[in-house]
Amino acid sequence: MTNLVTVDVQRVSPGDGNAPGSIGGIDVDTGQEVTFKAWPDMLAKFQSHKSFTFEWYLGKEYKGVQDMIVSKHGEVREVGSAVSQSNGSHSPVEAPPAPKATIQVVTPSNTPQGVMTSSQGTKERTITCLAIMKSVIESGGTEADFDRWLAKHDSVVFSK
Repeated sequence: MTNLVTVDVQRVSPGDGNAPGSIGGIDVDTGQEVTFKAWPDMLAKFQSHKSFTFEWYLGKEYKGVQDMIVSKHGEVREVGSAVSQSNGSHSPVEAPPAPKATIQVVTPSNTPQGVMTSSQGTKERTITCLAIMKSVIESGGTEADFDRWLAKHDSVVFSK
């Protein structure tokens, strides 16, 4: 099964010989840093500082690591890039405008979301931290990414 993703590619690194290389960048939907492995024929379709939409799948787990791999059977399509200008020069990416208002959703405590957010005792806090940590590790994130997502969680749940 494949998934579709759009990535602002920051780096394209070839592999040794015919080994897969890697594509690193930011998933435009989640804002998370991601790394995908790609075989040489697919790797050639990517360029740094451009955005691409492509299909990917989870590779076989090896020594506790499960790679995300660019699908050879899907189309790699360049999409509008926030960093490229028509004259070929590069400029910093502008941050999107801040939202004008925030919406606070009140969730009943007997729903799955309500159970996760209603009472933040030690056990619930540990479960939340582990879930965020797992997601960050699986996507190739850093400790700083974990801290950022945990802070985001806390700001939503505790209205900070």
